[in-house]
Amino acid sequence: MISVVLDVVGGLLLVVGLGLMTIALVGVLRMPGTYSKLHAQSLATGPGVCCVLASSVATENAATISYAAVGIVFTVLTAPVASHAIARAARRRGAPAEPR
Repeated sequence: MISVVLDVVGGLLLVVGLGLMTIALVGVLRMPGTYSKLHAQSLATGPGVCCVLASSVATENAATISYAAVGIVFTVLTAPVASHAIARAARRRGAPAEPR
């Protein structure tokens, strides 16, 4: 019984994570400027990756759980730093800020 619940939870987390990453992809393709694209990508991709990794935590064995937990921590710590570094590099290269 518990394995069925974990499989359903894992499947839902996988669908949510892939949905968030799809939203990020659409945002990157549709947004007009560099900073808008970066904003769309950074807001949806971090939670999307965490949901996909959490789905593997719900459905796999102990070794996979430890790797997924390390991946979640790594994503949470590095995604904002990477987005900031990309925005800073874009600003230094002279990427224009879009008008509101």
